[in-house]
Amino acid sequence: MAESKLDALKEALVHREAEIFSYQVNIDNYVAMIATLPSEWPEELIEHKGSDIRTVIPSMEDEEKMILTADLIFHDSLIITLMTERLEQRKAMLIRDVMAEQIASLST
Repeated sequence: MAESKLDALKEALVHREAEIFSYQVNIDNYVAMIATLPSEWPEELIEHKGSDIRTVIPSMEDEEKMILTADLIFHDSLIITLMTERLEQRKAMLIRDVMAEQIASLST
Protein backbone atom coordinates (compact mmCIF):
# COMPACT_ATOMS: atom_id res chain seq x y z
CA MET A 1 0.00 0.00 0.00
CA ALA A 2 2.75 2.43 0.96
CA GLU A 3 4.58 1.69 -2.30
CA SER A 4 1.56 2.50 -4.46
CA LYS A 5 0.97 5.70 -2.47
CA LEU A 6 4.64 6.60 -2.93
CA ASP A 7 4.39 6.01 -6.69
CA ALA A 8 1.19 8.03 -6.90
CA LEU A 9 2.76 10.90 -4.96
CA LYS A 10 5.86 10.89 -7.16
CA GLU A 11 3.73 11.01 -10.29
CA ALA A 12 1.51 13.75 -8.85
CA LEU A 13 4.61 15.74 -7.86
CA VAL A 14 5.77 15.79 -11.49
CA HIS A 15 2.39 17.15 -12.55
CA ARG A 16 2.41 19.71 -9.74
CA GLU A 17 5.83 20.99 -10.88
CA ALA A 18 4.46 21.37 -14.41
CA GLU A 19 1.47 23.27 -13.01
CA ILE A 20 3.77 25.62 -11.08
CA PHE A 21 5.83 26.22 -14.22
CA SER A 22 2.65 26.92 -16.21
CA TYR A 23 1.58 29.50 -13.63
CA GLN A 24 5.00 31.13 -13.92
CA VAL A 25 4.71 31.35 -17.70
CA ASN A 26 1.34 33.06 -17.27
CA ILE A 27 2.72 35.39 -14.59
CA ASP A 28 5.62 36.40 -16.83
CA ASN A 29 3.22 37.06 -19.71
CA TYR A 30 0.87 39.13 -17.56
CA VAL A 31 3.76 41.21 -16.20
CA ALA A 32 4.99 41.84 -19.75
CA MET A 33 1.51 42.81 -20.96
CA ILE A 34 0.93 45.11 -18.00
CA ALA A 35 4.20 46.89 -18.77
CA THR A 36 3.00 47.71 -22.29
CA LEU A 37 -0.34 49.19 -21.23
CA PRO A 38 -1.07 52.64 -19.85
CA SER A 39 -1.84 52.68 -16.14
CA GLU A 40 -2.62 56.31 -15.28
CA TRP A 41 -6.25 57.29 -15.67
CA PRO A 42 -6.63 60.82 -17.08
CA GLU A 43 -9.12 62.99 -15.22
CA GLU A 44 -11.59 62.99 -18.11
CA LEU A 45 -11.76 59.16 -18.09
CA ILE A 46 -11.57 58.44 -14.36
CA GLU A 47 -15.35 58.02 -14.18
CA HIS A 48 -14.95 54.83 -16.24
CA LYS A 49 -12.42 53.23 -13.88
CA GLY A 50 -13.83 49.92 -12.69
CA SER A 51 -16.49 49.91 -15.41
CA ASP A 52 -17.36 47.07 -17.72
CA ILE A 53 -15.82 47.80 -21.10
CA ARG A 54 -18.97 46.62 -22.87
CA THR A 55 -21.00 49.39 -21.27
CA VAL A 56 -18.43 52.17 -21.65
CA ILE A 57 -17.11 51.81 -25.18
CA PRO A 58 -20.41 51.99 -27.10
CA SER A 59 -21.10 55.45 -25.68
CA MET A 60 -17.74 56.86 -26.79
CA GLU A 61 -17.30 58.65 -30.09
CA ASP A 62 -13.61 59.60 -29.86
CA GLU A 63 -11.68 56.56 -31.05
CA GLU A 64 -8.47 57.59 -29.30
CA LYS A 65 -10.27 57.90 -25.95
CA MET A 66 -12.05 54.63 -26.66
CA ILE A 67 -8.76 52.79 -27.18
CA LEU A 68 -7.16 54.42 -24.14
CA THR A 69 -10.16 53.55 -21.97
CA ALA A 70 -10.13 49.96 -23.22
CA ASP A 71 -6.39 49.69 -22.53
CA LEU A 72 -6.79 51.12 -19.02
CA ILE A 73 -9.66 48.78 -18.18
CA PHE A 74 -7.65 45.85 -19.55
CA HIS A 75 -4.60 46.94 -17.53
CA ASP A 76 -6.63 47.04 -14.33
CA SER A 77 -8.17 43.63 -15.01
CA LEU A 78 -4.74 42.17 -15.74
CA ILE A 79 -3.49 43.36 -12.34
CA ILE A 80 -6.27 41.32 -10.70
CA THR A 81 -5.57 38.35 -12.96
CA LEU A 82 -1.87 38.55 -12.12
CA MET A 83 -2.55 38.54 -8.39
CA THR A 84 -4.92 35.59 -8.77
CA GLU A 85 -2.33 33.68 -10.78
CA ARG A 86 0.32 34.33 -8.13
CA LEU A 87 -2.02 33.09 -5.40
CA GLU A 88 -2.86 29.95 -7.37
CA GLN A 89 0.84 29.33 -7.97
CA ARG A 90 1.51 29.72 -4.25
CA LYS A 91 -1.23 27.22 -3.46
CA ALA A 92 0.30 24.76 -5.94
CA MET A 93 3.72 25.27 -4.33
CA LEU A 94 2.32 24.58 -0.87
CA ILE A 95 0.68 21.40 -2.13
CA ARG A 96 3.95 20.41 -3.84
CA ASP A 97 5.87 20.93 -0.62
CA VAL A 98 3.44 18.78 1.36
CA MET A 99 3.67 16.08 -1.28
CA ALA A 100 7.48 16.21 -1.17
CA GLU A 101 7.39 15.80 2.61
CA GLN A 102 5.13 12.77 2.26
CA ILE A 103 7.45 11.27 -0.35
CA ALA A 104 10.43 11.80 1.92
CA SER A 105 8.70 10.16 4.87
CA LEU A 106 7.54 7.18 2.78
CA SER A 107 10.97 6.75 1.23
CA THR A 108 12.74 6.21 4.56
